[in-house]
Amino acid sequence: MKRTPLYEVHVEAGAKLVPFSGWEMPLSYSGVTDEHSAVRNAAGLFDVSHMGRFEFSGVGTEAFLDYMTPAALKKMPRGGALYSMLLNEAGGIIDDIYLYKRGVDRYLMIVNAANRAKALKWLTKHLTKDGVMLEDVTEETALLALQGPKSRDILQRIMPFSKTEIALRKFTEVELVPVRGAKVLIARTGYTGEKGYEMVIPAEHAIAVWQALMEAGREFMLKPAGLGARDTLRLEMGYPLYGQEMDENTTPVEASLVQFVDFDKDFIGKAPLLEQKARGVSRKLLGFELMVRGIPRAGHLIYSDQKEVGKVTSGNYAPSLKKGIGMGYVDVAYSEPGSELLVDIRGKAAAALVVKKPFYRKKK
Repeated sequence: MKRTPLYEVHVEAGAKLVPFSGWEMPLSYSGVTDEHSAVRNAAGLFDVSHMGRFEFSGVGTEAFLDYMTPAALKKMPRGGALYSMLLNEAGGIIDDIYLYKRGVDRYLMIVNAANRAKALKWLTKHLTKDGVMLEDVTEETALLALQGPKSRDILQRIMPFSKTEIALRKFTEVELVPVRGAKVLIARTGYTGEKGYEMVIPAEHAIAVWQALMEAGREFMLKPAGLGARDTLRLEMGYPLYGQEMDENTTPVEASLVQFVDFDKDFIGKAPLLEQKARGVSRKLLGFELMVRGIPRAGHLIYSDQKEVGKVTSGNYAPSLKKGIGMGYVDVAYSEPGSELLVDIRGKAAAALVVKKPFYRKKK
């Protein structure tokens, strides 16, 4: 298995390491619930270097990516970031991605770890424009995610004083105090629903930045966090996960991601999506909360009046809500918020209520 540049740091911190998409990754340090709570109330620091990172440059790059994704790419300003997807000809989702515009015809793409090779092959297959260059920089960089309401306070401790505009911009590239001489891309993005930042760092400086953040975050109760908390946090927000809520046989229309599709331009998979949008879909991704004790899991069947109407794609105990929650695809007729369904949890029927996502909302 591959290891991130921070592997030794995780071992020293007593992390529980598990195999994940070919990488040895920290599942948790102090416990999933404890780390989840830290992110919701203070801050957590994640190593997500297993995710793929591709750099694009050269004349024609923007036009190439504009065709390869359904995003409104040409409306994105320099320093902007947006969520999008790579689609196949049938409109199925090859991967969901993040794009950062670094300049004229200069972009950074983040892809899922499990889909890195597949996404690279797909992009390379269509890379016919002369001048467009694609470089996989995953092994040369690290990716950290500082997430939580105290994340800005922590980050500012190692930011140059002249670069505090990070609070306002989507992303910026700066030299952090512990890595003078090396540019670090800092983006106001994340997968937790909290205020936060993601940082692409040269691999050789990853440990220095991690240690500097942990030291700066000591007074703010910063904790290292693993993939376990990352999953419960994203689930509480109703964020989809590739391989569970979406795959190559699922379209953005079915996955309730149509708001990320720009139908006013041309892109791979557009025609099937327009047809599906016009005729409607037979199934829909919904969110539900259990009305009884229990923990729903992916694969559990969903029923209505003893009729099977769908299947759970993601489910877990929500630490912030103190109840079982989940997402799943069901027949459209049973997807309205307020509808009551039954989830088969190891042979027992658990009553569930269809609710609007996100499940968790910050108290004002």
